[in-house]
Amino acid sequence: MGRTTLSTTTEVRDRLARIARGRHTTVSDLLESVSTRLEREEALRRATESYRRFAEEDPAGFEAYLAEGRAWETATVVDGLGSARDEFPELNP
Repeated sequence: MGRTTLSTTTEVRDRLARIARGRHTTVSDLLESVSTRLEREEALRRATESYRRFAEEDPAGFEAYLAEGRAWETATVVDGLGSARDEFPELNP
């Protein structure tokens, strides 16, 4: 993997160094971890925004989409594959 230099303020550099030391890692590894997390968060943000737009712009289509998901959920319970509600109870109050 290639390397590069980033320009930042000394305050940010020092903050990153303190956090890295506290986690017993390097600033480079810390930045790798943070950038991976931010990338995942951004993908989820875009997906959430897409669902929001879908629901606003095509309420009937969005309801059909949700109904299809519910039908699949029902089918998996009937065929014995279990349920997302069983697998992820913390997400299903």
